[in-house]
Amino acid sequence: MKRKRSKPGILLFAMLAAVLIFAGCAKNNSGSEASSSSSPSPEASATSSASASASPSASTPSGPDISKKVELSMYLPSDGAPDAKLIHDELNKMTERDINATVKITFLSNDAYNLMLSSGEKFDLIFAANYMNYQDNARRGAFKEITPEMLSAYAPETAMEDKDKLAGGYVGGKMFAIPTLAASFNYSAYVVRGDLMKKYNVPDIKTIDDFGVYLDAVAKNEKSMIPYNMGKNDAWTLCALYFGNNNLMAPGTPNCTSPIALKKDDPSLQLVNTFDLPETTAFIKKMKQWKDAGYWSKNALSNTVTLNDSFKNGKNAALITSIPGANNIYNEVNKSHPEWDLRVYPAFQGPIDRYSYMAGGMAIGAKSENAERALMLLDLLRYNEEYNMLTQYGFKGTHYTINEKGDIVFPADSKYPPNAAGTWGWTNETYTRVFDGSFPNYAELLADAKARYEPNPLVDFSINAKEISEITTNLSNLFTQYAGPLYMGFTNDVDAGIQEYKDKLNQAGLAKYKEVAQKQIDEYLKSK
Repeated sequence: MKRKRSKPGILLFAMLAAVLIFAGCAKNNSGSEASSSSSPSPEASATSSASASASPSASTPSGPDISKKVELSMYLPSDGAPDAKLIHDELNKMTERDINATVKITFLSNDAYNLMLSSGEKFDLIFAANYMNYQDNARRGAFKEITPEMLSAYAPETAMEDKDKLAGGYVGGKMFAIPTLAASFNYSAYVVRGDLMKKYNVPDIKTIDDFGVYLDAVAKNEKSMIPYNMGKNDAWTLCALYFGNNNLMAPGTPNCTSPIALKKDDPSLQLVNTFDLPETTAFIKKMKQWKDAGYWSKNALSNTVTLNDSFKNGKNAALITSIPGANNIYNEVNKSHPEWDLRVYPAFQGPIDRYSYMAGGMAIGAKSENAERALMLLDLLRYNEEYNMLTQYGFKGTHYTINEKGDIVFPADSKYPPNAAGTWGWTNETYTRVFDGSFPNYAELLADAKARYEPNPLVDFSINAKEISEITTNLSNLFTQYAGPLYMGFTNDVDAGIQEYKDKLNQAGLAKYKEVAQKQIDEYLKSK
């Protein structure tokens, strides 16, 4: 699973994209639909003849009129997969059978995605997510409104979905996208090497200080490694550690890069300036100590190699990532280096947030002439097991098998690896399988996240930055220029460095930004 986007957004979502590297989304790319000359197995091809009773029938007298065949255009931000075209061909057999339509799926790079939305190009379906500026794009008219009447007529299963799962698709009281059906928890984890823990008698990691003990042992004894070999864009992992362990959240999202925050235990939900909190200063002083102790490189601010790549290459001894991200690393690294004895520990104490279901979803283009058929397709992709399993995992017997425990098993040379083809907009937990070879306490950590989860009343809130767009951009740039280096310990005097950053924030209009955000939060809560 790979989510490698870096997008500025109205809540400083530039760094949130990095969080979702590990939550299971897509890499940047610059390609179109993938192709392959290979063919599915006979068993795989048989999927198209599976029972169609769960799908709408083209001949149902009382159903929607699907007498005219249409081709739907769908855009997904992904690199794709070698066998993606085979999957899409099989999908088209099913859609033609069930809704008298075919779908042309094209993969987009991030730049192409933004260009298409800004150009007003005609399309039927597109992936949408809050960290990809979904709300702002909706306000600018990029997407078609999806009314309750449309859902009832063309996507009846979606129409009956729990309201909290659909809430993230609403902007200004109107729905412009249908969110995914999978909850993603803001639950970070430490991934470390058990062989090094054994070698240097490091105890289990239960706190941030325990993590520091591990990093210190590596720094002092493994001269060929850098304990936490951050790249220049990895500062968010440290501020996420800070927010997650101090019961802080940004307004509407557990995004650590915001200069304003909410204390989760404050029932008034009044915004505070993140860098006015004494906890912030204490944390940054700890990070300076870690940097000075050699826990990451002196060249971290210019390092272009990511934490993940450095870890896989044996140059880095630790990661801070999500549960799915930890599982991806474990699956990949444990096959080539089982002697590393990878271990995964919770990185956050206290209550756990989740991201909005709008961390992934699908929207209909504003100029689409096939909105009704597009909704019918989405209902199938979301709730029909045949559609969902095919698009998420490929052909059974070719791209995956199911073992005796019910876990899904992928061949090492899979040409349709999981989550490689941009299908996160219709992920459904009902059909999501545990990967064979998951790290040993994978289920335990998932259960822990659910047990510690506390509802966030602002999880689907988003700031309308129309009147403060310039301020928002300036604040996002300031995080990169000042806050990132502070979190990474690159300052001679922490107090002076924090004061300089606060001065820059004030000059950029932080007070106005906070005032507008608080007003919108209060109005949002009243409407709820």
